[in-house]
Amino acid sequence: MPIKQKETERNSKILFATASGFLTILLWSSSSVTITSLRYIPQFELLWLGFGASFIVGIAILALTGRLREMSQPFAPWITAFCGLFFFYIFDYIGLSLAPPAKVTLLSYLWPIMLVICIALMNNRKFHIAYLIGAVMGLIGMICLMPSDSSSSLSLKVILGYCFGFMSGVVWTIYSVINRRYATVPTGMMIGVCGGISLVSMGLHFIFEKTVMPVNFTDMLIILYLGCGPIGIAFLAWDFATKNANLSLIASFSYLAPLLSTLWLILAGRATASTTLFVAVVLIVGGAMVASYPSKKIKGS
Repeated sequence: MPIKQKETERNSKILFATASGFLTILLWSSSSVTITSLRYIPQFELLWLGFGASFIVGIAILALTGRLREMSQPFAPWITAFCGLFFFYIFDYIGLSLAPPAKVTLLSYLWPIMLVICIALMNNRKFHIAYLIGAVMGLIGMICLMPSDSSSSLSLKVILGYCFGFMSGVVWTIYSVINRRYATVPTGMMIGVCGGISLVSMGLHFIFEKTVMPVNFTDMLIILYLGCGPIGIAFLAWDFATKNANLSLIASFSYLAPLLSTLWLILAGRATASTTLFVAVVLIVGGAMVASYPSKKIKGS
């Protein structure tokens, strides 16, 4: 195969992987507006139902396309994906239950900037300072999005909540970096991982929580959407993106998720527009533009 053709195929793959990362961000942004309609359902039960729906739909697609074997993979990539997804959710949920949600979310969303810094330390040649500047701008923009909390007093419980929120970000950073080692592992493996997380979440639900069934058909559709969208397609797309895309660029763009999430809430009438929202938009979108500068420079050269 000619070198030029190989380079074209490689660039196409990177472009598709970057688009997969953007799809993940878009789907994650819709989580808040849907989950706020399901607050009466316990957290582990929601994980059980969400990942379970993702597994059922995913395994049906794999069966129809003759790709069921993709779920059977070596232990290392399988356990990496399982631990990354499962502990990210567990730490985040525990943190949210112990401390002010806005601050826990902020600590959890330190993962994009941690990911940018990790990539910088691991691969200095491919790193550009614009990625770090874009990530910092996004972080500041996200701080603007965070509402103030009335319960600001520190206690052991609140401190533990902050620690769990921070750990969820650390887990997601480590998972995103390590997952790049398994670029040859098919993304279909993630369907099996979703099934495993669903089983474990079901066990934890019956141990610690009381079962609350969805009250109507609309809520059942919302759970199905969560399973197929923010949990199902999103994690499949993120798996492909972390293995093939520019991680620094994707990380810098990840702050679009909380911004879009806030905009979804405004459209749904569950939040109001404000001056700080405008500032956040400028910082986050501006940070994304700064982070994309190296890619534009390469294309123009």
